[in-house]
Amino acid sequence: MLVGVAPQSYLMNFGYLPKSDIETGNLRTETQLFSAIRSLQRFGNIPETGVIDEATLKLMKRPRCGQPDFPSGTDFSTRTDFSADNRIRRRNHRQKRYVIQGPKWPNTNLTW
Repeated sequence: MLVGVAPQSYLMNFGYLPKSDIETGNLRTETQLFSAIRSLQRFGNIPETGVIDEATLKLMKRPRCGQPDFPSGTDFSTRTDFSADNRIRRRNHRQKRYVIQGPKWPNTNLTW
């Protein structure tokens, strides 16, 4: 499968492929490209072919905010399950957004 530089750059910018490094550049295995394209198609809710077809190009040309679809530093091969069960499970799981700072309060008996 031959994928040009622009689609690979798009897939890297939005978190479907890992960023290229100095040693390998944009060298990718066919499996990596196939998986990344299928993930993009699944995320965009278009038929999953694993090939850059007309629908995929249309999806890639849509205006975007520039933020990746996935947080950086996560393994792109494990992010491909967008089933309804996982969406419900993630929605019902509360993500804690606080940081414990400083030492624990030594007094447990509070009066007022």
